[in-house]
Amino acid sequence: MKNNDRLTSRAGFTLIELLVTMAISLIVLFAVLQLFENSQKSYVVQEEVAETQQNVRIAKMFMERDIRMAGAAIPNFSYGGLALDPFEFENNVDGSAGQAASIPNIVAGTDLLVVRYFNFGAADCGVDPAGTSPACDSLSQITLAADMPPTATVANVLENITTGTGWDGDCYCNGSTFTQPTPGMPFIVASPDGSQSAILFHTSTLPASDRIGNAPNFTFNGVTYPNKLLNTFPTGSSINFFPTDGIYNALYYIENQSGIPCLVRDIGSGGQVIAEYVEDMQLSFGLDTTGNGAVDTTINGADLSGASTEDVRMVTINLLGRSPNQHRNFSGQRPAMEDHAAGAADGFRRRQLSVTIKVRNLGL
Repeated sequence: MKNNDRLTSRAGFTLIELLVTMAISLIVLFAVLQLFENSQKSYVVQEEVAETQQNVRIAKMFMERDIRMAGAAIPNFSYGGLALDPFEFENNVDGSAGQAASIPNIVAGTDLLVVRYFNFGAADCGVDPAGTSPACDSLSQITLAADMPPTATVANVLENITTGTGWDGDCYCNGSTFTQPTPGMPFIVASPDGSQSAILFHTSTLPASDRIGNAPNFTFNGVTYPNKLLNTFPTGSSINFFPTDGIYNALYYIENQSGIPCLVRDIGSGGQVIAEYVEDMQLSFGLDTTGNGAVDTTINGADLSGASTEDVRMVTINLLGRSPNQHRNFSGQRPAMEDHAAGAADGFRRRQLSVTIKVRNLGL
């Protein structure tokens, strides 16, 4: 009896008990791994969604800032009599025409936008390496007398330009020297109330006088501009030297870079990526065509340029970002925005951002 008790006390788990225990352990382990995998997938998805939202916010921030400034300090903007519109808009580009034709990987069906305004932060003229001329941005402001016929090729000013103003001598700016007696120097003229302005060219300084030349059809950098406009401005209009890099010109478009759709901005130094995985940009414009201060016309399916840009009062931006990767067990598609039709089904998650911006500087 004692031997049997001893044998019973030494007995372990049976094979069946071990198999049951292992099965239960495997089930629990599988459940834990499944939970971990689902948590990891959810984390990755949420990270990509957050990145997508951040990309469209960054894109919106840059575009909103520039659009609000469109036309700033240069109403009725022109360069040597050649209009430079505060906006240029190419709708649903295909890369075959306009500015889009120079961008090899532009995404077809997206929109292209150019915004222009005076760059208050433009660099000064620098130092003349020859040391023989003053900087052109040091020239004193002079004032239009406006007592000459509008067709005249010279204009009277209220100051004696041969004394203290510097307009009768040579000057230097950003690598260019403007030499008398035919300097061909750009200047900006603005009416006293700021409602009219233009960039023209100072073509001659008449010696011992209070006149500056504003000859017609002036050629600058190989382009001939209609220039004889100075005497169309009212008495008291200000005349100041204008640095040619003072025009802020921002070009926005969507480009495919190694398979990644990116919002690109080019301000004259080559396109720079503002935000990745932004696959569509669509814009619409609210115009006041009657001059009563209210938007009465909307353009979202056609190009915008020329005189109609001066009627723009509202701009609506639609930006669409997508996740960097397609997600399993998820189906979506690029949605229709403005006049751009929806895309095919895929596994990308997307976020759309829409904002309407009131243009500050047009219609003042």
